[in-house]
Amino acid sequence: MKTINKLGRKLREKVLRKPTQVVLEPTNKCNLNCPYCMVGMQNEFKGAASHSLMSRPQGFMSEEVFLTVLSNLKEFSIKKVYLHFQGEPFLNSLTPKFAGILKQNKFEVGIFTNGMAFNDNNISEISAAGIDLIRFSVDGASVASYEKNRVGGSFDKVCENMRKIVLAHKDKKTRIEWQFLALKNNEHEVEKAREMAQKIGIDFFVKGFRETDPDLRPVNKEYRAKFLKKPCKDIYHQIGIYWNADVVPCCYDVDGKEIMGNLLKNSLKEIWGNQKYRVFRRQVDKAVSNPQDEPAICKTCLRWK
Repeated sequence: MKTINKLGRKLREKVLRKPTQVVLEPTNKCNLNCPYCMVGMQNEFKGAASHSLMSRPQGFMSEEVFLTVLSNLKEFSIKKVYLHFQGEPFLNSLTPKFAGILKQNKFEVGIFTNGMAFNDNNISEISAAGIDLIRFSVDGASVASYEKNRVGGSFDKVCENMRKIVLAHKDKKTRIEWQFLALKNNEHEVEKAREMAQKIGIDFFVKGFRETDPDLRPVNKEYRAKFLKKPCKDIYHQIGIYWNADVVPCCYDVDGKEIMGNLLKNSLKEIWGNQKYRVFRRQVDKAVSNPQDEPAICKTCLRWK
């Protein structure tokens, strides 16, 4: 059945050229200030960081907004929902409830988290939701390296939370992952982290660094992310929805430079087919032949070149 569903998604994306996946933002607030991140703790952080501070309003998705989004996702035949975008999803106390409702409505559901906002209540709630994927972003295998990269976090606490999540899901089909972003200051700890993950009982993989800060570029070239060749295909695979129901075409649109519409005003079907979105897709499709017309957020993309 999973194979059939995947084939159906690929057909929709490649032939019908309509997305089947959404990144849905429970909140754009974050409890950490990672120096390579484009978001961090926004205007709370007073030190130096390599990212730009987010300028759009901060907030939490309400249940009312979520239910409006949900009806649109069903109508538009979206199949997979990632309950994260910018910010830490578990700072919104409703995130486990959203996850449970999505699963009840037959969506595939995944959540990426820094792992610092877990507590006994939301661990129990997210376990009961029975989602498909929980991915921890933990960029170090020691206190020294982790706390350089995940500024404001605690390595001991996040390791303990990984253990708790694994234990809470021992009879579930949920895939639990440790994503290790390889950087110059932690690449020597990759194998140590892999061994730790095995002991915890969590799946482990290394993510290549997309260069937001040249000083953090790993020495090992295998740990550097490779660019894909334009034109971008992601715009036909996935859309983003902010906590306030704004729709954007790209997960790199941190500040809402290309807001295509709002689901409290128009349906997703209407937004996908509106003039602004059609022009944007056409400009992205012709990025190689007409680079002068390429949208500004695409010119400095960390994924497509």
